[in-house]
Amino acid sequence: MSKDKDELADMLAQADAQKLTHDPILRKAFSVGILASDLFVPVEQSEDEQAQAGGVSLQAMPINDTPHVLLFSSKEKLGAFMGANTRFARASGLDILTQLQGNFAVLNPGPTGRALAPEDIAEILGKSANPAHGETGHVHGPNCGHKH
Repeated sequence: MSKDKDELADMLAQADAQKLTHDPILRKAFSVGILASDLFVPVEQSEDEQAQAGGVSLQAMPINDTPHVLLFSSKEKLGAFMGANTRFARASGLDILTQLQGNFAVLNPGPTGRALAPEDIAEILGKSANPAHGETGHVHGPNCGHKH
């Protein structure tokens, strides 16, 4: 992706949530786009604090009382929402979403952004939102489809 063009943000602006939900081709294009793009994630600590903590603490915001990790399609989008001097990490969508499996996130918070539930992240990654018995992430429940 070129530095001048934020193709992922353009895709979000052109395809509202309703279109993404009901158009499998558009949904697949969005998935490919987000995985291939670099994402910008605001972080809470300095590099020294991250090293001492043994990892990065990502910033989140509540949406309907559920914390959503903040994701941005460009440094400019992050700066406009968070402020120009916000510390951030940059990585591929594939790397970030792989780490966020099972969590909620929001891409480009605002009117044209997208909230992502754990099942949305699983779909983007090409994984089942309901793993089969024996697979990582499977939770036994009344609809898991196997005999206890």
